Amino acid sequence: MKEASELSKKNALVTGFSSGIGFEYSKFLSERGWELSLVSQNKENAIAAYKALDNPFSRYHLADLSNYEGVSSITDEFRCPDLIVANAGITQYGNAGSLSQKQKKDLFYLLCLGVIDLIEHYLPEMISRQSGRIVIISSIGAITPMPKSSIYAAAKSAVFSYGQSLSKELLKYNIPVTVSLPGYVHTNAHKRAGLDHLNQKVPKWMWIQSKKVVKETEKASLKGKSKVIPGIIYKLVKPFLQISLANSIWNRITRRKG
Repeated sequence: MKEASELSKKNALVTGFSSGIGFEYSKFLSERGWELSLVSQNKENAIAAYKALDNPFSRYHLADLSNYEGVSSITDEFRCPDLIVANAGITQYGNAGSLSQKQKKDLFYLLCLGVIDLIEHYLPEMISRQSGRIVIISSIGAITPMPKSSIYAAAKSAVFSYGQSLSKELLKYNIPVTVSLPGYVHTNAHKRAGLDHLNQKVPKWMWIQSKKVVKETEKASLKGKSKVIPGIIYKLVKPFLQISLANSIWNRITRRKG
């Protein structure tokens, strides 16, 4: 049975907590007294991150969120939270037509359909109590073309659209839904995807820190905003992201040689 002090704490469910934005979000909430329900796929990383957080009011769960079974294992494990941070994801690089059917299916489920399944499992209770918040970590790729990452961009765009629609629908229930659209963030995601060249090719001014993403995203969520683009540089360039010249420059900067 939970202690009274633990029951009084707000609970956040954070997916992909063991690195990058997920870890910084977990740390941010932990420092503010939240109870954490944490999810990661990699056991070694999860243990290290869990120890680093050092939050006695938290526990972690291992799950592969690229399939329904992984998502259902979360909903079986954790009660309805006060805040959902749907962050888990990977960056998938590949020419159009080069990904296998399984790669495409798993990626789209991880980045979009699985996020929907997770959120919609908890929605009835959130609606019933008319409280809670939802944060979805999408990508700036949701609103700008991403050659050689078309499946990734499509999934991020789809979950962005879902979040925007959900935000309008849940207003009357006092449940804000915020979709965050970060650009290049200092994490290990690009390295894991074989995109190490971006660290050298993308100018320093185009990179932002995970802490900044978390701070601006949480601020937007608390204000009830439906979307946020972290980082002043990305806020400034947003109006130009659909312009051909801007995309040509962007693609030239990020193109891998060979």
